[in-house]
Amino acid sequence: MSALDTLASVDYYCTEPHDVVVVDDLTADGTYEAMLRERQPHWRILRNPHSMGRRRLVHTLCSAYRSVLSDTECGLVLRLDQDALIIKPGVLPEAVSYAKRNQAVGMFGVYTQDYDRPRSFKCHQKIIERELSWVRKITGFQPSWTNLLRLAERRGYNRGDNVFGGAYFLTRDALIGMERIGALDVPYRWNSSLMEDVYFSMAVVAAGFELGHFAAPEGPLCLEWEGLPYPAGELIKSTYKVVHSVDKGKNTDRETNGGKTPREIFANLRSTAA
Repeated sequence: MSALDTLASVDYYCTEPHDVVVVDDLTADGTYEAMLRERQPHWRILRNPHSMGRRRLVHTLCSAYRSVLSDTECGLVLRLDQDALIIKPGVLPEAVSYAKRNQAVGMFGVYTQDYDRPRSFKCHQKIIERELSWVRKITGFQPSWTNLLRLAERRGYNRGDNVFGGAYFLTRDALIGMERIGALDVPYRWNSSLMEDVYFSMAVVAAGFELGHFAAPEGPLCLEWEGLPYPAGELIKSTYKVVHSVDKGKNTDRETNGGKTPREIFANLRSTAA
């Protein structure tokens, strides 16, 4: 199962002491049961009381982040999609070093540019502006993050800016700051379709922190929205340590990867190196 394979990549390449928090979104395909069977002492497995789906991924992650604060002493959080993978060692020490050098930064990953093109935040900006429309206001359906956005904008936030959500880091101080301003308590009826990475980027700035770039071409994260930036073999030869997304999209088919799936290639790499 993809979730277990992603967890295997974390535990294999992150030899430093770490905790794992997983939130299962009421899966019905055996994933939750498989995680319970394979559970390691440092894993904390949570489960949503009912399915939140993609539109309420914000709520699922708020549950995880509250657990980090209440149940662990972790100073830095690596948030991973289940279709992201760690493919080389060393990303945690690099991230800790980055955070120490950039203490004003609370969230970092793919921010200022993608691996092969400038980033554009226009589609997220349009969603924000649509959800703040006068029609929403007079009908009582303004999003719950309206005041959060105002606070973020006073601190220099530009609407729609975000650190890409496939994989990113959050500092504990940023989580504490978001908790302090209520950003981790999102109402179920939050009246929004905003992506979680945009929401948390906004919330981090509202809490008084900056966003940072920790990805290609210089950093260890090399992420694509759908598919992989390069075939698995090329990524193995590169210096990149975290990739997204391995299960579908460009560069994920067997033909491009010598007859195997990227997951099979990366799993074989772990098994032969063990």
